[in-house]
Amino acid sequence: MLKPFIAAALLFSTGWCVAAGPALTASRYAEQLGVGMDVDWARTERGIREFDPLVVRDFRAKGFTHVRIRVAGEPTEARLIHLRKLVEACEQYGVIPVIAYQADEYKSDPQADNEKEVVNWWIAVAHYFAKSSPLLGFDLIYEPADKLNHNLASLNRVYEKTIKAIHSIDAQRMIFVAPRLRATPEDLAGLKLPAHSQNYVLAEWHIFPWGPLRSNGKYPWTSGSATEKAAIRSRINAALNWQQKTGHVSWVGGWGVGESSHLSPTASQMAFATFMACELQKAKIPYAINADFQFYDGEEGAWRPGPEPLLQVMIAPVCEKPDEKPGHHAIKSSARDAAHATPAAASTAKSVAPSASSAGQG
Repeated sequence: MLKPFIAAALLFSTGWCVAAGPALTASRYAEQLGVGMDVDWARTERGIREFDPLVVRDFRAKGFTHVRIRVAGEPTEARLIHLRKLVEACEQYGVIPVIAYQADEYKSDPQADNEKEVVNWWIAVAHYFAKSSPLLGFDLIYEPADKLNHNLASLNRVYEKTIKAIHSIDAQRMIFVAPRLRATPEDLAGLKLPAHSQNYVLAEWHIFPWGPLRSNGKYPWTSGSATEKAAIRSRINAALNWQQKTGHVSWVGGWGVGESSHLSPTASQMAFATFMACELQKAKIPYAINADFQFYDGEEGAWRPGPEPLLQVMIAPVCEKPDEKPGHHAIKSSARDAAHATPAAASTAKSVAPSASSAGQG
């Protein structure tokens, strides 16, 4: 059984813990999340080994305002200390950290008392960060999978138990829960959330976590036709309708355009990335990009130059407006690209050889 590690409250010098102002609510929290990125700083051996606090500075300078820190394994003292290091770095550079638990128990041993393992994992983490780091968020199960996909009652039960346990320790902690079926927005309606939890529980969902993939012999994005765009808008609208009906807010925990291989993106990838980013920002839904190793070389401590144009449109797209003249969008895009091609940006993005990376999950 997991044994919770209880530590004294952490005192940080950033002012986040003591700043006066209106009470933090889920909707205000979502507004502050903005654009983030999924990171493996606490999940893979390489990610743990290569992490340096200055990486967070680079992420903030690039325009990211949150990171989704994926983590696996038991909450050992060493792992908790490492997570604290990450959280402190995020606070130092003004980036919101969200810890996302991989919950491998549901994959490795279907006969185990999985619910208790997940609850105990979060009890340990909640105690460790209790009453500190108010902007730290808890993403309870990184991506519900396997038997949870086929047992909605079990998924909702583990969420209910975990939320109750966390808030008995730390009543102000922001918590994310994801629906079944790989966290698709269409399944948000299946979530059973505590009554009156709109101010501290948010939903997390996915859309194209590794880009448009072939389904039933077809790709959901080829040329960006009106039909393809309408299908994507329909998925986003499913989340918006759920938000309006329940009063809860949501966050896209990961989306991408496909494997970039650290090379220059294709025209199709650029078009898809621009459309996705524009639609999510128009819907006012914060999102994280999947994933760090495709865009940042942790060993070199530099952004990969190949996918830089793609990253820029995923963070800050230039979106068309209904009343714009044809071609105006292309002119604005060229102007933005020129603005980003500064000597400082060029020096940050060193030319590095592609390196092998651990494949993350969607």
